[in-house]
Amino acid sequence: MRIHDCFPRTRIVALFVFLLSFSLVLAIPNVGRAVPETLADSDLHNVNVAIYFGDGSLGSSVMALKYMFLWMNATVELIDGAQIRNGTLDTYDILAFPGGSATSYVGDLEAEGLDIVREFVRDGGSYFGICGGAMFATNAALGLFNGSYSSPISGIDTYLTEMFVNRNSTGPDLSSEPDSYQTMYWGSAYFYSDDMSGVIPIANYSLNNRPGMIALTYGQGTVFLSSPHPEYEEGDNRDGTNYCDYLSDPDSEWPLLLRVSCWLVNASSNENTDSGIAFPEYITLLVLGSAGLLGLGLVIYLTRFRKS
Repeated sequence: MRIHDCFPRTRIVALFVFLLSFSLVLAIPNVGRAVPETLADSDLHNVNVAIYFGDGSLGSSVMALKYMFLWMNATVELIDGAQIRNGTLDTYDILAFPGGSATSYVGDLEAEGLDIVREFVRDGGSYFGICGGAMFATNAALGLFNGSYSSPISGIDTYLTEMFVNRNSTGPDLSSEPDSYQTMYWGSAYFYSDDMSGVIPIANYSLNNRPGMIALTYGQGTVFLSSPHPEYEEGDNRDGTNYCDYLSDPDSEWPLLLRVSCWLVNASSNENTDSGIAFPEYITLLVLGSAGLLGLGLVIYLTRFRKS
């Protein structure tokens, strides 16, 4: 007995159309809406952080960043320039460059590595730069921030300096943050550009009201840059280093950096947005398209090329 002996051809066509339409109703609402999971401001769970630990990096800054991100509940690994050139950034959400020598970073990554870092951020990754790592992200090297980094501020040596928090930030929600923090200044500077319209001030020096911490977007990704060193916990060994523990810091900047880090991940997208359809939806559409062609072929075969 042949299939269409049990089911009239019109019913076969109607059944196929219904099944295909039902599948499309389920699939279409998800097309172009690949939205990453929103993080709570209290946690960086499921976030993978890579900290550069190569030529020119300051070991104490690396350790302080490592323990800070672990405190945020992130997964943390240390990587070098060779690993970046070999494509390891594909598995990370945040790339952090510590204090150190921006010139050495350029030499270690080489032109290929610089392009990979730019692509990582442009395609939805997040960049977190401290001091030399912040300078590295300016037009002096990467160009993630289309601006420059001033010379060290005159009259300030290595010590704690007050920074006013931008509680009206249009990026990270800093409305519940204190008005100011005491932050370690170490030959630090401020950021400036001919066009600061797309730049979000995070904290300004009380000395001159210039931005020492900023955030911005770059392509589909996000960037945070800090010229001073909020990663250090002066007088507290929970940062994994005793660097500058002779300073007595009355507060911790880690909660501020946690809010910034959550914003970095939430405001960026690691999904493929070139065509408005994320990778999982490509698979869905491929399966539906294949099923549709097979079904259509079956209908044509039953209705035209087989005799009743």
